[in-house]
Amino acid sequence: MTPSTLSEPGRLLRHDAAPVTVAFVGATLAGVALISSYAILNFAVDALSALLVLGPAFLLGVCILPLLGLKDLPPRWRVLLAAALGIGTLSLLVLLLGLAGFLTPTLWLPLLFMFSLAGVLRLRVWSVRTQGRPLVNGHWPLWLILVPFAVLAILAASYAPGFLWAEEGFGYDILEYHLQMPKEYYESGRIAYAPRNVYANFPANVEMLYLLTMVVHGDVYDVATVANLIHLLLGVLAVYAAWMLGAEWSPLAGLAAALGIGTVGWLGYLSGLAYVENGILFFGTASLAAAIRAASVAGGPQRMRWLVVGGLLAGFACGCKYTAVAMIAIPIAVGVLLLIQRARQRFSAVLVYLLGCAVTFSPWLIKNAAMTGNPVFPLANSVFRAYPRGWGIEEQARWDHGHSIPGAEYAVPARLRALLRHTLADHDQRIGPAIIGLALAGLAGRRLQRIDAFLLIFLAIQVCVWLGWTHLYARFAVPILIPLAVLLARAIGSVSARRARFFIAAIVVGAAWNLAFEVRMYRREAVGGAMASVFYDGHAPGFEYLAAVNRELPQHARLLMLGDARAFYIQRRVDYTVVFNRNPVVEALQQSPDAASIVDWLRRAGYSHVLIHWAEIERLRRTYGFSERVTPELFANLASEGLSLVRDFPHPTTGRRYVELYEVRPAGASEPVPDGP
Repeated sequence: MTPSTLSEPGRLLRHDAAPVTVAFVGATLAGVALISSYAILNFAVDALSALLVLGPAFLLGVCILPLLGLKDLPPRWRVLLAAALGIGTLSLLVLLLGLAGFLTPTLWLPLLFMFSLAGVLRLRVWSVRTQGRPLVNGHWPLWLILVPFAVLAILAASYAPGFLWAEEGFGYDILEYHLQMPKEYYESGRIAYAPRNVYANFPANVEMLYLLTMVVHGDVYDVATVANLIHLLLGVLAVYAAWMLGAEWSPLAGLAAALGIGTVGWLGYLSGLAYVENGILFFGTASLAAAIRAASVAGGPQRMRWLVVGGLLAGFACGCKYTAVAMIAIPIAVGVLLLIQRARQRFSAVLVYLLGCAVTFSPWLIKNAAMTGNPVFPLANSVFRAYPRGWGIEEQARWDHGHSIPGAEYAVPARLRALLRHTLADHDQRIGPAIIGLALAGLAGRRLQRIDAFLLIFLAIQVCVWLGWTHLYARFAVPILIPLAVLLARAIGSVSARRARFFIAAIVVGAAWNLAFEVRMYRREAVGGAMASVFYDGHAPGFEYLAAVNRELPQHARLLMLGDARAFYIQRRVDYTVVFNRNPVVEALQQSPDAASIVDWLRRAGYSHVLIHWAEIERLRRTYGFSERVTPELFANLASEGLSLVRDFPHPTTGRRYVELYEVRPAGASEPVPDGP
């Protein structure tokens, strides 16, 4: 069976989806409630909050879909394309309106209502045209295998950002830019260049959803778990996309693809992080599905329309993260070349696909070009030589060095060992052996087709990109799940019933293996849920200083952070600088001849307090580099010229020097006299 058999006859889809959905949702919620009453209550609130953004996005997609002129779309295709097109388009709308300074609920709430109303009216046409068409086949009980994985994902999502996981520095990147930049945009009312945070120049389709959540709810900190849940739901949509694509060959193949990708530990792991990888998985899988569909239909306008859709969705994936250009868009373009059999049509097909990709990715490139002079800033800066505010030759060199692979790891054997260590030998088995082993084993014993060769090339390109053009983080390899899931679907889509039963049994065993390791991982990090107030009220270990900053400093205080860039939970006006950007404080230290001049600079800059994270400064010195002039001795000297130590926070476990909070005294003010015994 090939993707050309797309009519979905009744023999393929014999059962309605409603009973499966009810059983699945009921079992999942019961499991969450049994483990954590907090998590189930948090999920109930956050689910409604997330749907306030994702619901109108889907309904917007319902309105966009007819404009593409795709004919005879089965219901499952309509749901997938409406979700992908709607979410991607909404992200770009937030970008465009945010650049124009329209980040207010008075605009966005009516706009989301209009999208919803128009989409609901369009859905009435859907219901008439598709009435009585079932969506699920007779193997529906196997869907319940995903229940424990969904339970664990919800438990992770109920943890406020910053608690999970140790390998990710407990969500350091979230508090530094994934949520910090939406917070800054929300508070300023517009999207603008950030001279102290280079990560603001990354494409940010998923972060735009987080920003919109802050706008419509009028809150920053307590919607942080909503951001987690949005990321989780993007993972759910990725599983749906894998099922839908696999069902092109058979319903059992669709189930295999969904189970293959839905039972990997990465999805639960990423659900506790307001990152972007689930967005890449969703848009990437949807783009691949559209490209395969394009190759299966006869040439002409319909094929070109499908290629446009595939390109649009690939552009949305690239708008989540730069790595998607090399790991999603380019491999699928290669697939278009391979899958379209007529040589004369291949060039035009690839061109149409790439044009579609450019349409949805270019807003991010244009934004960067306008703000920095480099459309992919800070990448490829040896070509563009862009040095906007807060960035120079020294900062670029630090960035390039910090994102290079250490010399000993440049050798091919060392890189291959890293690949093994982060996949099959991963200590938490977040990919697991099942999806890799079965996807590759399924190539044996059957006649291979062009699409199998393409999927292998897709996988090979991704692996080569990860090995040669990333700094070998395990998380950056997550997109390999896309071709692996489709190869798994291919392995079971056109085989004998006996072999199909073997593959299903192996998938079940592999799921049990993955689940055991995921449960172990959750127990190790005590996943169970915690609200954001634990952080911003200073109850989280290592963040006790937040209580002093957020509860003891006056509302008009202006805080300067040195070393630490995790500013998300700071509820006062705060300036910080990520390690790669030019640090005005360090420049002042280098230029000022004495302590009095430095304190005077702090006063003229308007700072009332300085927070120094000594442990973070030492970590940065060991890794990316940090000025040697920032020392405890320096601040002891500054104290005699106008700085007063407000609070000293030792490390919660070692008792070593950790964080210090200073007040910048007004000029002429005397040193405060400490209280007597």
